[in-house]
Amino acid sequence: MSKIFEYLGRSLKIAWKSVFGSFGQYFCFFAAIIIIQVLFGTISISNDNNSNVEYQLIDEEYDYHVSLKNLNYDQMRVIVDDPYATFKSDKIYSVDRLEEYKNFVANEDRFDIYLSFVKDNDFSLNRLNQKYIPDLERLKTHDYSTFISPLVTFDTNIRANTVTFIFITLILFVLCIFLLNSLYNIRLNQYKFQYGVYLTFGADFKMLFGTAFWELFVIQAVTFIPSMGISTFISYMIFRSSGTGFVFNGLSILKLFLFTLAVIVIAIWAPMKLLSRKDPMSLIVTEDNSNLVTSPRKSVSIFGEKFPTRYEAYSIWRFRKYALQLLTTAIVFCAVFIMGLYMANIYTTDLNYPRPQFTIDLGSSGYEYDEEFSDEIYSVEGVKAVEISDNTTEAIDLASHVIVDSSDVLPLSGVIKYSGTDFKESGTWNLTNQFIYTFMPDEQIRILEGYSYSGDLNSINKPGYVVIGDSASNIKRYSYEVGDKIFVAKKTGQIRAIDSSREGNNLLEDQIRYFRFEYYEYTIGAVIYDIPCGSTPIYFNPSDYLEITGKIPSAKRLSVYVEADLNNEQIKNIESSLGEWAQYYGDVVITNNDAALARNISVEKHYNELYVMASILVLLISPLVWFFSQTLYYKKREKEFNILQAMGAVSREIRSIYIQGGLTMATLSLMFSIILSYLGSYILFFIYNVIVPNITHENVRYVFYMPWYAIVTSVVLSVACGFFSAYFPYKSYFKHRYSLQNGGAGNEFSGE
Repeated sequence: MSKIFEYLGRSLKIAWKSVFGSFGQYFCFFAAIIIIQVLFGTISISNDNNSNVEYQLIDEEYDYHVSLKNLNYDQMRVIVDDPYATFKSDKIYSVDRLEEYKNFVANEDRFDIYLSFVKDNDFSLNRLNQKYIPDLERLKTHDYSTFISPLVTFDTNIRANTVTFIFITLILFVLCIFLLNSLYNIRLNQYKFQYGVYLTFGADFKMLFGTAFWELFVIQAVTFIPSMGISTFISYMIFRSSGTGFVFNGLSILKLFLFTLAVIVIAIWAPMKLLSRKDPMSLIVTEDNSNLVTSPRKSVSIFGEKFPTRYEAYSIWRFRKYALQLLTTAIVFCAVFIMGLYMANIYTTDLNYPRPQFTIDLGSSGYEYDEEFSDEIYSVEGVKAVEISDNTTEAIDLASHVIVDSSDVLPLSGVIKYSGTDFKESGTWNLTNQFIYTFMPDEQIRILEGYSYSGDLNSINKPGYVVIGDSASNIKRYSYEVGDKIFVAKKTGQIRAIDSSREGNNLLEDQIRYFRFEYYEYTIGAVIYDIPCGSTPIYFNPSDYLEITGKIPSAKRLSVYVEADLNNEQIKNIESSLGEWAQYYGDVVITNNDAALARNISVEKHYNELYVMASILVLLISPLVWFFSQTLYYKKREKEFNILQAMGAVSREIRSIYIQGGLTMATLSLMFSIILSYLGSYILFFIYNVIVPNITHENVRYVFYMPWYAIVTSVVLSVACGFFSAYFPYKSYFKHRYSLQNGGAGNEFSGE
């Protein structure tokens, strides 16, 4: 044990002297590790507060675990009498409330019961499902509903939050390793001579890694407490307005320490492993960056007419590997900054996306939704919209497809060229089965009025007219105009069966080859531009919908949307009003989807602010990379400039070399910044519009968005860093130039 403490003490002492004896060399590592610690510390503390926020809001809204609604008398007695609780220890619930009301259609009493579990939630729920629910089913004379409140599912939500936290941590982990690895590679490249000497005198991987690790460990130890304090302060400022209190979990200290330690170990492992395998002489001879130099294979009179312009142009070409390495490293963080702000925009869009607060099922009532129902439901204060949700059919489920003029199809839309024989129209046509057919009664047209569109939505009432979207998977695929024609296929027979394992366009091609179709011509009366969609929607009037699908339009399942920002009491009032309305229509099942609660929880989790905070911290990394790399780079070139002065170059020519290098890097950084930022943002746009809906089965329309203020900030920062990271080394070189006898150009550094 004493040897371990002796080793630790000696290693820390040497590392401390190394770090603070050459503080300038390690300044960027101090800044980088502070950024790493503040990033993860804030996210870790925020995750604990998110769990607290979620529980507090759920506990504030719900005082029961399970509700059983629309029970008949016999079902009610099963729950109230509790036949499975012989002893007190057998009880799994208590009855909080029992509400009785009259069902006027059935002319009998109905009951709503609210239960609170007195034992473990999972155990109680399982026992309820295994013992009590079968009795309720046996005594069922009509549909009833069971609602499990979020108090029961809270543990599941916490696990989901933990998974999200782990996912974010992994992304941050990779980003932080990339940052520290990039900085350390820059350091190694600029100090190859020094490390070559170490290897010459017998240093191996263990010694090199140990030296690097303890140096960064000292930096971590010095910055740990300030970083923890900053993280806590930022988290407190973010969550202070939540009204649920700020919590600090001591485990955040341990998590931050271990996270930073893991980043340090992994970030320096690979560079040191590769370095230890190098031939010492190869490192010594490349101390001037020659490993990043490629000869232009041309000779030029450097004191000719074009000096220093042509000279520096060749120098830039010689150091193109270095320039590419620097640009891709530094600009990545600017791109991540813009992507972070775009994520904040995505989060805000998701918060504001309308989701139904209630679902109404008329299936057992014998009624269908009509204009009279519409007037009654819309009369409830707070109801914003009522949408029929059982009125759609996927074209692929009917072996149907749609033929469109190829001039209306945008590139990369995934359609195929029509090659069948049933469709006789002249011209060039494409087809796809990525459409969804929806019937649209008059009353529902108001739903479409909330989207951006051209044409007349009411034209759908005319035979042979449809309303159509221009997108699939939330991305624009078609360039329809009002008055364009489409042809919808209806299967009428088949020549032979096709392989059931076929899918996508391969399946569609087989259907065209072996099925028979009848085509119905429709005129586009209106085009909707921004409706969330997986498949492209086509809206038919009820008669045309029946003609194409063979299905009688149904309107028995409704989604009810309420006004935004209603409080809990107002939501309960709407639910109560809908319940009173339902009594007059028999067995109507009303389900509260808790959309408002979910939104309130999401708002109070403050992911928007966290994305912005993280983006700003990531942006601060870019100047670190620029100035750390460029300072060392130009420091290595000082001997080259000294020789140029000895050969007759004057002050303004040397200054021009620096300025031209800075302007070149500024120009390149401008281009790289815009390109990488665009690509990064589009990747996010594609993931959330196309990939995520396949997982969540919910389509939310996100607009491709690159915040102008973020672009301006990123571009200005990149250009400024590109220029000043070359200009400041020039000022330092001018100030600390050497005399000629020490390898410089003399004491006089004339500008003439």
